[in-house]
Amino acid sequence: MADKQTGSRRKAVTRSVRMSAQEHALFGEFCESLNVTPSEALRRLARSAALLGPTFTGEARVEVIALTRQMRAVGNNLNQAVHHMNAGHVIQSEDMKGHLEAVSRAIGELDRLYRSLCVKSYRRAEAVVAGRSK
Repeated sequence: MADKQTGSRRKAVTRSVRMSAQEHALFGEFCESLNVTPSEALRRLARSAALLGPTFTGEARVEVIALTRQMRAVGNNLNQAVHHMNAGHVIQSEDMKGHLEAVSRAIGELDRLYRSLCVKSYRRAEAVVAGRSK
């Protein structure tokens, strides 16, 4: 519950939207079908339209979590190697090179995924606002 309050404090700016009774009812049903509040649904649309990136749900969330775990595992290996070095042990340069290359690959994959999701999210929001999609 503290997280909700913290989030609310950070979101101090409001924007009012007028809509017809039918639009209001249909948007409410849409939000219920996604199990989100109307504020969250509008915030997600605004984030997409402003190229701030999507809210990670569904398949995208699974991909981001998998890449994050992969990066964390590689980072742990790298951290262990650095601890060994600090303790005076010699680390083979090929081992260190492999760890650094793995970190670089994981960061690159995560960056490509995030950028592609931002673009897809923006295009969906643009289509919805332009009336080209439902």
